[in-house]
Amino acid sequence: MRRLAALTWKEFMQLRRDRLTLRMILLIPLMQTIVFGYAINYDVKHLQMVVLDESRSYESRELVAKMTASEYFDIVGSVASLDEVEAMVEAGRASVGLVIDRDFGRDTRRGRPAQALLIVNASDSTTATQAMAIASGIANGASIQTLARRAGWREPALPIDVRVRPWYNPELRTATFVIPGLIAIILTFTLIIFTATSIVRERERGTLEQLQVTPLTRWQLILGKILPFILIGYVQLTILVLLMRFLFDIHIQGSAVALYFVGFIFISAVLGLGILISTLVNTQMQAMQASLFFLLPFVFLSGFVFPIGGMPTFFQYVSLIIPARYFIEVLRGIILRGTSLADLWQPTALLTLFTVAIIGAAVLRFRKTSA
Repeated sequence: MRRLAALTWKEFMQLRRDRLTLRMILLIPLMQTIVFGYAINYDVKHLQMVVLDESRSYESRELVAKMTASEYFDIVGSVASLDEVEAMVEAGRASVGLVIDRDFGRDTRRGRPAQALLIVNASDSTTATQAMAIASGIANGASIQTLARRAGWREPALPIDVRVRPWYNPELRTATFVIPGLIAIILTFTLIIFTATSIVRERERGTLEQLQVTPLTRWQLILGKILPFILIGYVQLTILVLLMRFLFDIHIQGSAVALYFVGFIFISAVLGLGILISTLVNTQMQAMQASLFFLLPFVFLSGFVFPIGGMPTFFQYVSLIIPARYFIEVLRGIILRGTSLADLWQPTALLTLFTVAIIGAAVLRFRKTSA
């Protein structure tokens, strides 16, 4: 234990002298949480819309009013021809073009199908999909109200009243969904790079050669490297939790103790992966590049950005070896739904299994040599 304590203390002293690394440890989680927490937004509102109203009737104006009253569309101009609509969408001055048929008002009054055309810039598929869904919902609602009036329905409510109650995120805020997953991604980003580069830096400086003459075992060397970074990981986790609570107003609905317990397992897994990377490379630049190679799958295959169920089957299987997948599942369960750790035993167990395997692999590959 004395040898392990001495090595751990040496790592703390080395980190203390490296003030740039200390600043990065504190500033990177802070900056990334603020930037990504506000920048990542799936809520599509205030889309710029240009209108070509060939009908110029009460019914066509009512349709436009319903579109703009939803706060999803903002009219940026009215034009007189389809070519002008195309020009504005092509130039990027509008994302949506609404073309109302000349006979729209007359067909509506006569009980015939009234036609309108919605042109959507689908180069951004996410925005286009939501814009089409919103416009279809508005059109369907208007159609149902028209049919109900024609059928003599006199009640203020429609015949079937389906009321939606969104749980765990009633305001449907993107930040509420993104921030818990962002905690796992930021911890991965910082800890893998710091761990991998710190060990390679010692190899480049010849510090590891001094450890060759010590009676330290490989397990003690690995633990001595991991323990200081576990503390750093907890500091970063605490910063992220505080930002989530006071900056984005997201409360932990479940047990904070359970969150920190699983956080320890995840931090250990990430640090083990960083040490494993350090055994595969020879320079700090190679360590940086190898870390970035692992970070992309962590982001895109962990369920942070895209739902795993929507991925091709092959990549769903690949995601099984991504530890961030299990930690994000636990984070969203504890933070958003207040799920107990007993109900999250499966992702916790799989994360623990991965941690043991990755640290074991790092110990097997680690050598007390400078080569």
